[in-house]
Amino acid sequence: MLKQRVITAIILLAVLIASYLAGPVVFAGVMAIGFGLAQWEWLRLAGLSNMVSGAVALIVTGSSALLAFLVYQDIQVLSQAASQYQVLYANLSTLFVLYLAVIALLWVGIAIQVFFARHSGMKVARPIVGVTAVFFAPAAWLSFVAMYGALGITMVISLLMIVWVADIMAYFTGMAFGKNRMAPAISPKKSWEGVAGGMLSVILLGLLAYWIAPDVQTVPSVIIEKSGYIAWIVIAFVLVSLSIVGDLFESALKRQAGIKDSSNLLPGHGGFYDRLDAMMPTLPAGFLVVSIVMANAAAAVAG
Repeated sequence: MLKQRVITAIILLAVLIASYLAGPVVFAGVMAIGFGLAQWEWLRLAGLSNMVSGAVALIVTGSSALLAFLVYQDIQVLSQAASQYQVLYANLSTLFVLYLAVIALLWVGIAIQVFFARHSGMKVARPIVGVTAVFFAPAAWLSFVAMYGALGITMVISLLMIVWVADIMAYFTGMAFGKNRMAPAISPKKSWEGVAGGMLSVILLGLLAYWIAPDVQTVPSVIIEKSGYIAWIVIAFVLVSLSIVGDLFESALKRQAGIKDSSNLLPGHGGFYDRLDAMMPTLPAGFLVVSIVMANAAAAVAG
């Protein structure tokens, strides 16, 4: 099992590196495939057949990819004469921001539901499972593309690092000190000690990254530089909390469907949704937060 996990992880890493080196369009396209497959798995949890789930995921992902490509072309033209901030604001339509804001608020609603259902179990109606799959997965991918296209790869990686560090450190902290189960009826192995370890690790790593390399543009550096240390602590808390909610929500859906993994496409890891579940709420929320912080800072300078 461990051998499979390592081999699969190496292959995925190689594909991601190669696609990044091939250029932004290829990189975004590879990520679109990953999120599209995650959406397919998500739709299957709603009880849809493989064929129907695949057709819906293909249509939604294809439409999102076409939209993102057209926006990317505009960004490339504007970036020749505008700063990255102007590019960001010029290409974030009101509709797109509203879409992400609604998705982020819905994730907050899910977080509240998960919290109160952690001891009794969480049931989600199949139509709701399908609707969330259709709208939540593209929101995450489009947020990834928007942040990557407007602000660069270091911003994207730093946002993903928040998810990865929280997950890894929560696992090891929970293994070492975990006694109080966080959501025994949804994901029995998760503990409050693990959550605290993951949260603290993200906050400290963000501070350390800013102190060591303040000139490298990352999520913590932008937030600390524009809004201060307290803002970073609060935002890190929110983003880590949402990453946990994304994980728990998928766990609830799988438990409801009576399966362990969303698929077997990634040997040793389960499915693509298993790997991307925590990113589904974190990417839209993180991109919105960074946009708001930068917009406020720009307005203050202009004022």
